[in-house]
Amino acid sequence: MAGAPRKKMVGRYEVGWTIGHGSFAKVKFTVDADTGVPVDMKVLDKATILNHRMLQQVAAPPSPSLDPSTLGSSH
Repeated sequence: MAGAPRKKMVGRYEVGWTIGHGSFAKVKFTVDADTGVPVDMKVLDKATILNHRMLQQVAAPPSPSLDPSTLGSSH
């Protein structure tokens, strides 16, 4: 008896298919399980980031203009 496929969850996000990829990351289609809002999630390759000493670039806090909680709100 085969069951339904399991949904891959990262926090409150349901991770779907790969939208695109680059040299050190993939972009995944993701849905906020609480609100149903579709979002993109960048998945970084940890080994590449550490090898190229890029940790500070990716560990920096996001710009307020990129903060997902402000998307869709009127400023």
